[in-house]
Amino acid sequence: MTVSDTSDVQQVYKLGIEPTSGTVGHLDDAQEKALKDLWARVFEHFDKTQEKPILVDKGLAKSGLSAAGIARDDSEAVAKWYSENQSKVTDMKYQLVQDKLYLEGNHEPLVPASFSPLFGDPSDSRTFYNAFWRAVLHHRTPDTYLLSFLKTSGWDVNKAFVRLEHSVTRRIQQDIDRLMWEGDLIQNNQLFKNGLCIQSGKDKFGYPVFVVTVRLNVPKERTEADVEKFAAYSLEKAAQLARNYNDRAVLVYDFTGFKLENVDTAFSKTIITTIQELYPQTFMATLLFVNSWLFSGIWKVIRGWIDPMVVRRTIIVKDIKALQDFIDLSQIPKSMGGELESEFQYVYPQKEENYRMADQAGRLKAERQLATAVDSFIGETRKWTDGSVDSHNAESRAQAAAAFDSAATELDLYIRARFFEER
Repeated sequence: MTVSDTSDVQQVYKLGIEPTSGTVGHLDDAQEKALKDLWARVFEHFDKTQEKPILVDKGLAKSGLSAAGIARDDSEAVAKWYSENQSKVTDMKYQLVQDKLYLEGNHEPLVPASFSPLFGDPSDSRTFYNAFWRAVLHHRTPDTYLLSFLKTSGWDVNKAFVRLEHSVTRRIQQDIDRLMWEGDLIQNNQLFKNGLCIQSGKDKFGYPVFVVTVRLNVPKERTEADVEKFAAYSLEKAAQLARNYNDRAVLVYDFTGFKLENVDTAFSKTIITTIQELYPQTFMATLLFVNSWLFSGIWKVIRGWIDPMVVRRTIIVKDIKALQDFIDLSQIPKSMGGELESEFQYVYPQKEENYRMADQAGRLKAERQLATAVDSFIGETRKWTDGSVDSHNAESRAQAAAAFDSAATELDLYIRARFFEER
């Protein structure tokens, strides 16, 4: 028995049956045809855009030292910059994680200063092809990435392609791959120290739960740019960590202690649009843990920004009993009335956790393995979409997808900083 993707999410949890319809290995004939057609559109777009790089024009990764054009390994320039910017780097509104560490005497670069995009792209632009495969690294198989746009678009291939093309372009423009290379270091220190968004427990299906504690976000104490950067980083991190859980996670907004000073429509809109455009199927459910008169008025505004398909997976839960329909009491933080130990203490980055990022030979080898896996998968998929398919081709395509998964897992060690959850 399966539950369709459009089923009421509450019913899905009530039945306790993990939804599989429309996923790899569970496609009906019409869905399989839509997937083939979308791959054909993607291949066509690869050819059209081969010589048309897209500029990084809204990059989120530049801040502090990098915004001033200073590399972290230039110790003299770094020391001079910190000397000239004491008032800013000691102000909690502006202080980044790397500032906190530097002021405490940790002057050694924790990630390499030189960032190199995938497959030799320059730092100021990406080709659609390269950025597409960088985005696919979140998933165990490339089909899952395309299916996420098809399912969100009601299996309309044209709409799905428009969404996919926009999603990849946005990733390029915002420099998401560099954001992940820098990791925690360029994020606002207080947002991380306070634990505004952390992974905490699992839902009834075993998906990781990410909790946003809304009372910890006070807009006047942060810059809008830092909050946007934090939102993008947190969601990309959640998608990466969900990779080993069928590419699924659950997002919980904890409105306990929510006050007027915590109202932040810009942050809410950033989260909503980012999920819809970049991670349309990552979050199995978004749970709003709230019983506040203040929220009801805000919800009327926020709801209008949310795609109807996402609204179906957004649930208001007013008490701990209702929350237990989705998450067992043992997996709910004590701070929300559950039994899970929830005392948070942020662990700062350390150089040894990112040592592979400096191993250029290791990265080159891993990148070549991925390129080989991509070429193989494309070749098998072109045969599949062209109709020249037999049982052997289906098996070969599955093997190519498995090779991609293995290569992606290996390359991940070289192209991003480790997360707090991995320390």
